[in-house]
Amino acid sequence: MNANLLPGALLLTSALIATPALAADCAALAGLTLYGVDIATAEEQPAQTLPPDPMGAMTGGSPHPVEVEAHCLVEGKIDDREGVNGRYGIRFQMRLPNDWNGRFLFQGGGGSDGFIAPATGSVPTLGTTATPALRRGYAVVSMDGGHDGLDAGFAHDQQARLDLAYAAIGKVTAVAKALIRERYGRAPDASFFMGCSNGGREAMMAAQRFPTEFDGIVAGNPGFRLSRAALAQAWDVAQLMPLAPGGELSKALTQADLDIVSAEVLKQCDALDGVEDGIVAAPCAFDSDRLRGRIADDKLAALLAVMGGPKGADGTALYSDWPWDPGMSSPGWRAWKLGSEDVPALSLSLGRPSLMTLFMTPPQSSLPAVPDFDALARNVSSVGGYFDADETFLSTFAQRGGKLVLFQGMADPVFSANDLAQWYEETSANTGPDVARLFMVPGMTHCGGGPAFEDFDPLTALEAWVETGTAPEAMPATAPSLPGRAMPLCAYPAHAQYTGGDLTSADSFTCVTR
Repeated sequence: MNANLLPGALLLTSALIATPALAADCAALAGLTLYGVDIATAEEQPAQTLPPDPMGAMTGGSPHPVEVEAHCLVEGKIDDREGVNGRYGIRFQMRLPNDWNGRFLFQGGGGSDGFIAPATGSVPTLGTTATPALRRGYAVVSMDGGHDGLDAGFAHDQQARLDLAYAAIGKVTAVAKALIRERYGRAPDASFFMGCSNGGREAMMAAQRFPTEFDGIVAGNPGFRLSRAALAQAWDVAQLMPLAPGGELSKALTQADLDIVSAEVLKQCDALDGVEDGIVAAPCAFDSDRLRGRIADDKLAALLAVMGGPKGADGTALYSDWPWDPGMSSPGWRAWKLGSEDVPALSLSLGRPSLMTLFMTPPQSSLPAVPDFDALARNVSSVGGYFDADETFLSTFAQRGGKLVLFQGMADPVFSANDLAQWYEETSANTGPDVARLFMVPGMTHCGGGPAFEDFDPLTALEAWVETGTAPEAMPATAPSLPGRAMPLCAYPAHAQYTGGDLTSADSFTCVTR
């Protein structure tokens, strides 16, 4: 039997079939014999400043340079093979610090992967100032998901689909832990996974498909129902394109239109958390009828259809609806839903190819001019069955003491906060209340951005939870868009309520549940 095609849990052991020779120094790792693994680089690296993650828009990685201490850099490829339309395999990068804290972190990717982000373990929000995992002493690994390049053509290869969906996580985890044992002479004391966007989906998949491998997981703005979110992006285009002059989607809704929407959300909802400050922290039943007469009727109808989520012919929901949030007028929301004159909407440049090629069987070269969304939903359900990280029964992960911290931007335009809240509620009911905590970030778009308290540190919250067993009920946060301000992010369904005092102090807020 060809071991390269073995699915699921058997892949966890495939890299450990051969007994590696002992190796203490970095260069010796290049000669390590691991089944199906080619190690191309094993080099000592001095303390240095690494450049920002060039794919930060996909991963949520820090836009700032990262200072790192001396470490061992290992790069290689797992299961190199000739696929149906080119060469495939899972490329990885691992950085093993000389001053190791005993922990391992798997760093998630973004988009449809196809690239290797620097393995620094940065907290995946664009506005973060949190210390990256590598600087904390973690051994960190990143990967490309099993294909090279951003083009969706890899989805014609069956194994490449499986690797991106989940299999690569198991393969890379096994190799990374083997390298850790060789480098340090022992297994990690604790293993973590952290990612945003598709990396957040991968993080949730780590808990669902590999429940014995990880002790703690951070999943940010996760595309955990990515097949249906891709469907929703096609739905958005179908609603908005008839309003687009000359077929320019960016002009379907003007910035003035979105500013009117945000202003009305603030008018109805801002004061509910105790202070009018441009942040809608408290739950709000937004009345969209109050927008009538403020923006054109056809634009409002299209926007209501977008915010209601895709529907079948009989009105059945095919994905999720969306919360109304002031962040809808920010550049991060427009980038996905509408785009600009210079840059097409990500729903077109990323979402449409994913829907046609990755989630449809067989891959398609185009979509109908008038899509049948019922038919599309039936088609994507096949791939979605193994690609979507939507399982809610995590008994093994929970029994071993696994902990999951999720965060989600309320103004995320590609993955609905309402959808993740429903998953969290179902998981808490089906697995128990002590396995996960969800933190909603008012105003934040996708993996950062927007008028939001987006500078927070979920990795530190997770570390404390794993070590002490006490779940985090709040995370301190600051807002790059509101200098000097601080506010707690509260564990869902609680929200931060202003109780009086210094507005710049997080102590002036209390987590309450309505």
